[in-house]
Amino acid sequence: MSTLDTSSTGLRALPSPGTVRSTVLPLVRQHVSALEPTLARICSYHLGFVDEHGDPSGAASGKLTRAALMTAAAEGVGLRPEDVRSPAAALELLHNSTLVHDDIIDADELRRGRPAAWKVFGPDLAILAGDALQALSLQIVVDDTGPGRAEISSAFAEALRLVLAGQSRELTARLGPGADIAEYHRIVEEKTAALLECALVTPALRAGGAEHVLGALRGAGRHLGLAFQISNDVEDIWGDPAVTGKPVRGDVQRRNPSFPVLAALDAGGPVSERLRALWHGDGTTAAHLQEMADLVEEAGGRRTAEQRSRGHLDSALEHLGRAGLTPAATAELTALFDRIVNRTA
Repeated sequence: MSTLDTSSTGLRALPSPGTVRSTVLPLVRQHVSALEPTLARICSYHLGFVDEHGDPSGAASGKLTRAALMTAAAEGVGLRPEDVRSPAAALELLHNSTLVHDDIIDADELRRGRPAAWKVFGPDLAILAGDALQALSLQIVVDDTGPGRAEISSAFAEALRLVLAGQSRELTARLGPGADIAEYHRIVEEKTAALLECALVTPALRAGGAEHVLGALRGAGRHLGLAFQISNDVEDIWGDPAVTGKPVRGDVQRRNPSFPVLAALDAGGPVSERLRALWHGDGTTAAHLQEMADLVEEAGGRRTAEQRSRGHLDSALEHLGRAGLTPAATAELTALFDRIVNRTA
C-alpha cells in the first residue's frame, strides 16, 4: 500500500500538543547542549530552557507551531510522528534562529515576555547564537538517514535562502519610499511563509508524495503565512502585550510598513495623507504612535487587513483540502491553521 493511501489511516489518533512537545523538545535540548558552551547557554536561554544565570527555567519555549504542523501532515500521508521527529526539531531550531536575529534587527527588547537574548548576552554573541541554530538545523536534516533526505535537505536550504531574502527586502522596504502591498506579499511569502511551507511539505517528501500533493501543501503554507502575518500586523498595532509578549506598536515606531499601514496609505483621501505625513516624520512618542494607529483604523487599514487575513486563511484551507490527506489529519490541520492565525490557543 502506498504511504499516501488514506483508506486505513483516516481514524488514526493524532498526537496531542503535549505529545509533540515531549517528542521534539528533548531532541532540541540534546542538540543545543552539544554546542560550544557559551552558544549553548544563549540558545538554551532563548528557547526557555534556562534563565540568564543558566539555571533551569519555567519560561515558555514557544508553541512548536511548525513541529505540530509537520507532525499532523506526517499523519496525513501515512507516517508516524517519529518519522519526522528530526526534521521537526530542525525546523524549530531554524525558526528560532530567525527570532534571535529578528530581535537584534528590530531592537526588540522582549521575547516571550522576558528580555531578548541580545539584551542579556549582547548583540554580538546573540548573532553567533542565531547562526549556530541555523547550522545545527541544517546539520540535523543532512545527518538524518530517513527516506527523502536529499529532497528534505534541499527544502530546508531553500527555506533558509528565502527567509534571508525576505528579511533583506523588508529592511530595504522599511528604509525606502516605494513599499507597497505587492512588495509586502513577496516579503511575507519569503520571510514568513517559507518555513510554514517547509513544515507541511517535508512529510510528503519523506513519503515520496506526488507533485500535486506537494503543490497543494506549498499553497496551503503560503496562504497560511500570509494570513498569519497580516493578523500579526493587526496585533502589533492593537493587540495586548500580555498575549504577544512584545511591546505594542513596535512596527509603527520603526516605520516598518505592515499591511494595515499600507492598506491605509493606499486608501487615499485626507486621513491617508495625514497618516503619510506622520509616517515620514520622526515622531515616536506615545501620542504620535496613538495618532498613527487611530488614522490607520480611520482610513480602513484595520478592516481591510482583517478581511485579507480571513481570505488567505480560506485559501490555505482550500489548498489543504486538495492535498488528499487523511480526514483526521485534515481536521487537525484545519484547527491548527485557525489557532495560528487567530491565536485561539
